[in-house]
Amino acid sequence: MKQKIWVKGLLLLLGLLLILSGCGSSNNADHASSAYESSADSGGFKTESSSMNRATSSSAEEPSSPATDMAVTAAQEPQSLPSASGIQAGNAADQLNKKLIYRANVVMKVEEFSKAQAQIKDLVSLSGGYIVEFSESQSTYEQGGNFVLKVPAAGFSSFLEQLEQLKPESFQQSIQGQDVSEEYVDLESRLKVKEAVEARYLKFVGESKNTSDLVQFTNELERIQTEIEQIKGRMRYIDNNVSFSTIEIRVYQTDDSSLSKLSQDQKPLLKRAGNALQGSLEAISVILQWLFIFISGALPLIVIGAVILTIIWPLKRRRARLRNEKIDSAVIEAEPTDRLKE
Repeated sequence: MKQKIWVKGLLLLLGLLLILSGCGSSNNADHASSAYESSADSGGFKTESSSMNRATSSSAEEPSSPATDMAVTAAQEPQSLPSASGIQAGNAADQLNKKLIYRANVVMKVEEFSKAQAQIKDLVSLSGGYIVEFSESQSTYEQGGNFVLKVPAAGFSSFLEQLEQLKPESFQQSIQGQDVSEEYVDLESRLKVKEAVEARYLKFVGESKNTSDLVQFTNELERIQTEIEQIKGRMRYIDNNVSFSTIEIRVYQTDDSSLSKLSQDQKPLLKRAGNALQGSLEAISVILQWLFIFISGALPLIVIGAVILTIIWPLKRRRARLRNEKIDSAVIEAEPTDRLKE
């Protein structure tokens, strides 16, 4: 008899505990729902994290209700971070989920630029990559070009080895790596939260009967969808750069004769002035040599001309003297006649 009374008392106590726990969890759920709806009506998300935390504590005690679906979904996302942080824990399985972006810069000096250019394009095609940008330049002393390539990350190292096998005159390379695993996990978490909030606002828009509330919900929905697209765009950018590594290549060919001339032009000022003076003296020497050669060749003609001039010049002077004497005598004879007339 005493055992029956004891069992009935125990069952009655368990029933009271279950009733009290059910009332407490329902109050918590109502409080989380009201907090979330008040934040949605005000158009902000300042109380979003607090309502999510309350909804999480209530969901631990009983199954989720329609009023707490959104809060539970949003609160569950941060719980996935410990598993994502396992990327840095060193486990072999988690290392496979690392997202690394590789970039390389290569400078090559080649004997023939056109041949090296064709070989690089062939390597890109065979590797399954593509050319993002190409520019070519040519000057008096150099001919070259710049490549910006995207190659599959799996063939990144082999592509660099194939470039080195082209046997350039000089080969310089630098490789940089960037681990974006943590950023990508953070973007995934933010995306899930934003999508859950988007689904909730879509429900609010469908159930709203007040015009002002509808406009407010629509504006918030548009803002959230914009953020979702930004997050997805960043994730696509990371995925593309992880899948395809970037390689920047500078290929050039030099003209040795032009470079030697350039090095001579870049000598010190006094040395260049001395070279200029020496060049002028050499030019004057060449002119004098040609003048001497010309005079030597014309010497017979000069001698003949001098002989002729020696013979003709006295005769001309004699004729001129005789002509002057005749003129003087004619003037003297004319003077008495003029006096008589006077």
